[in-house]
Amino acid sequence: MLNILCQGANVTVVVEQGAKKFKPYIMTGGVTYDPRNKFRAIGEDKGTLDPMFVLEAEELLEQVKDYSPQSDNSPAEMINALLVDTVAKLAAKDVAEAARPLLDDFIMETYGKLPQRFEVVTDKTTKVVQGVTHEKFETVLQLVTCDIPVFLTGPAGSGKNVLCKQIAESLDCEFYFSNAVTQEYKLTGFIDANGRFHETQFFKAFTTGGLFMLDEIDASTPEVLVILNAAIANRYFDFPAGREEAHEDFRIVAAGNTYGTGADIEYTGRYQLDAASLDRFAIVEINYSKIIEEAVAGGNKNLLNFVWKFREAVEKTQIKFIISYRAIERLHKLEDVFDAGEALQMCLLRSLDLDDMKMIHRNMSGLGDQNTYANAFGKLVA
Repeated sequence: MLNILCQGANVTVVVEQGAKKFKPYIMTGGVTYDPRNKFRAIGEDKGTLDPMFVLEAEELLEQVKDYSPQSDNSPAEMINALLVDTVAKLAAKDVAEAARPLLDDFIMETYGKLPQRFEVVTDKTTKVVQGVTHEKFETVLQLVTCDIPVFLTGPAGSGKNVLCKQIAESLDCEFYFSNAVTQEYKLTGFIDANGRFHETQFFKAFTTGGLFMLDEIDASTPEVLVILNAAIANRYFDFPAGREEAHEDFRIVAAGNTYGTGADIEYTGRYQLDAASLDRFAIVEINYSKIIEEAVAGGNKNLLNFVWKFREAVEKTQIKFIISYRAIERLHKLEDVFDAGEALQMCLLRSLDLDDMKMIHRNMSGLGDQNTYANAFGKLVA
């Protein structure tokens, strides 16, 4: 416990309660410093007292140089000690809150987005997984763990496939994948002329357990989805080689670019899913993740701000165009190889004509003159 001797504008002089020798210390920002050791912090490697505060500390120490130690536990002394402890804790909290944004920026600029570490506990195992995950990761994980089929809907390149792989890894199960299914046998398998049954990814997941992902479900034929509905609802299915019961660890996630309402101006060739198909799934919207984009961009704020403004402008102009994580990652990797204009042309603008680029540029604002990519884009459309 500490007693306050005197306080200045920035620092406080304290002594240990009950100390028989006069050994004053300096406290500021929740950290205690020893004036007898060149004002070095006590207990933690936090360096020395800020030089701006040293003169003030020395003046306060001069004022209390005739202090006589007290060893009694009077109520006044106990209240004083409690006050010191409370002030120290509050100061430490304030310092942490003020420093956190600065530390986050420093870490991002120096190391990029650090991987997340999370622990997934199930009835069978505990899995520690590291990596950068989408904001909806925990939501999807909970649904899959509860054996609820999930339909992920969102724009192309928003990370739905990667999310499913991370879910499978977290649950320590096999990951099985199939793209849009337009023919029944690609889902159920088939028996060839020699009587040999050809298994599918769906068959393996259904019979041995694992997470099966059907990508582009809204591009699969409705007839195929009727088959899938029956397997999900009944937990058994008549494959060409015979009836199979669903493994207890069989899980399914579907993904699409629409809500199952059919083709739109951006995603043509999509089927409308019937109510029975949609009723089997919990629908989760997966949009572009700023967390993932920060990771693939290495925390490059210059690049990220440009990409986000560019995407907003694309939406305003209603131009059909995808700004994927892959494009952001490539721009980041080429930052020190090519100038910004060349990198943009190779990684982002390659499928846009000049008129579209001009429309997008007119709808971009708020980046200022210091953004390298914005300046380079402006020169390309000039």
